[in-house]
Amino acid sequence: MSCFINISSGSDVDAPKVMIDEKKRKRMISNRESARRSRMKKQKHMEDLISEKAELERKLHEDNQKCKAILQAHLVLESENKVLRAKKMELIQHLNCLHQILESYKKSETSNSNLEVSESYLKLWQVNMQPIAASGMIKF
Repeated sequence: MSCFINISSGSDVDAPKVMIDEKKRKRMISNRESARRSRMKKQKHMEDLISEKAELERKLHEDNQKCKAILQAHLVLESENKVLRAKKMELIQHLNCLHQILESYKKSETSNSNLEVSESYLKLWQVNMQPIAASGMIKF
């Protein structure tokens, strides 16, 4: 009978050990699952960051293209503005010449003398009215 007691008393000792092993096994499984979820979450975060980086680079490229187009349009407008300002100055000179001729005409009418227009007025009147070519166009 002593064998029976030894066996039963041995199984009483093994029961807590089995429970501890079972808890340890469940904890290991839980830890592995948690680590797997953590790796998956980290991988998804990394993929999201890579996707966001690609999108930002695409937008940056588009913005750079828009900026270049706007800069080129600005340079064209600046050149056209320069041409128009030069044309304006020519027209102002031409208008001044016309005013001087008109003043001379008015003076000649009041004095009942012949209208005399000096050579300088005639030269001003014959200002070359050809369009001014734009120079310095910058291309990209």
